[in-house]
Amino acid sequence: MTGVDSRVGTTVGRYKITSLLGKGGMGDVYEAFDTAKQRTVALKILADQLSHDERFRTRFERESHAAASLQEPHVIPIHDWGDIDGSLYIEMPRIRGQTLQQLLADGPLPPNRAVAIVNQVAAALDAAHAEGLVHRDIKPANIIVTPADFAYLLDFGIAEAKGDSHLTMTSTAIGSFAYMAPERFDDRPATPAVDIYALACVLYEALTGSVPFPAHSMEQVIAAQLSAPPPRPSVANPAVPASFDAVIARGMAKDPDERYPSADAFGRAAQQALRTDWPNNEYTAVGPQAILPTQSYPPPAPPPWHPPPMRRAMSPQVPPAPAQSGRWVVPTVIAVAIALTIGAVGVVIGLMASNSQSTENSSGTTPYAQPVPKISEPIPQSAPPPPPQRPLPPPVTADDPGGTSGCSQDFSLPGRAGWATHARRGSDRTSCAFTYNVLHAYWDQYSNASPERRTVSAPGAVACDPSDNAVCNGGDFVMQCIQMPSDSWITCTGGIDGTARVYLY
Repeated sequence: MTGVDSRVGTTVGRYKITSLLGKGGMGDVYEAFDTAKQRTVALKILADQLSHDERFRTRFERESHAAASLQEPHVIPIHDWGDIDGSLYIEMPRIRGQTLQQLLADGPLPPNRAVAIVNQVAAALDAAHAEGLVHRDIKPANIIVTPADFAYLLDFGIAEAKGDSHLTMTSTAIGSFAYMAPERFDDRPATPAVDIYALACVLYEALTGSVPFPAHSMEQVIAAQLSAPPPRPSVANPAVPASFDAVIARGMAKDPDERYPSADAFGRAAQQALRTDWPNNEYTAVGPQAILPTQSYPPPAPPPWHPPPMRRAMSPQVPPAPAQSGRWVVPTVIAVAIALTIGAVGVVIGLMASNSQSTENSSGTTPYAQPVPKISEPIPQSAPPPPPQRPLPPPVTADDPGGTSGCSQDFSLPGRAGWATHARRGSDRTSCAFTYNVLHAYWDQYSNASPERRTVSAPGAVACDPSDNAVCNGGDFVMQCIQMPSDSWITCTGGIDGTARVYLY
């Protein structure tokens, strides 16, 4: 097999190569049909000229073991790997989507969408770091985003395990210079901090549409990574809240010890930066997966309470003293206060006398007197206004694929009331049983409802199988739940081929 294009239309082992999906530094990724298991997969094959290089074979084989050991949903699972006719390969599910690099070709993302994607990558990184693996090549080209905005981290081909020696090409550092931490250039050990630095670079690019240090040569990029201060995304893109500047600055700190302690900590800081500026963030209602609560988040503080203005007593008006006669101001105020006090005492006495007369004439001789309510009787009050009604998600009337005639009623959590405690089928590929399971799994995992993106694992009518283009957590299906723009309900998507949908309202 010589040449890249010659593989399309040929057969490699049990795989029929149908198209080229992407090219990388170590090999190429193809769409292929597995004739043994009758399914379409993604097949990564090491370049022919590198197949006999022991250093590259070691790195390529390590990718399969590293990725296969990770069970985090945002890491693409490995189906199989091995050697076919001298060519090393890895078989993975065929994921429908675009790389983050392709998405950014149209310009920067809305801040909330960028943060949501980065947080998913952060979850994958923390899982890898917990296993002693450092990715070392975090970049937009290694992140796939599905139409439902579910992000996958790709290419552990240069992942470095603790204790491994540094594997580099002759005169060329592994990884992409635009996202490489400063310590990578002087051969210091690659710790999880290098991935956090790269993830901060990715967030900067997602917010601005540009790499942190644009340059025309490799030498300029390296010099900037070593000495230039971290750029400010709010300067590069005025639509980005200034609260992100500090997040990027810490994530891209030159000293690894000054960066965030974990990828999750970095993601939470980015989320907080988004919340800090939410009321003024014009992007919160933009983008296919924008996080848009039905009320502003956090909710605005109520206006301060002030007592109503006092009505003036009906008394002769006292002309104000001339401005130049300052020595008469105090005596005048005292005189007015005394007069008002005497007048008030008179009013109180008059009211007491009037009340006494009303009591004496309780037989009705005073037709305009108002009855005084007894202390034991509740004072009548106007009924509170009814709570605002939220629009309900659209119903699905198609038969239940699980075998019943459909869900005649939606599901509700026992003992709970309020937003997102009810569930409804969202597609004809969603079973009633799965709808019920997703509702209960959501509340069991989080104990509350939120418009923000959350991951839920729930059992379906059948066991989850990655070969069905489903994201699995054991035998459960992984669903992504988020409140879509302009919706008053939470939409959970996933399942086989990503066609399952559950509404929580």
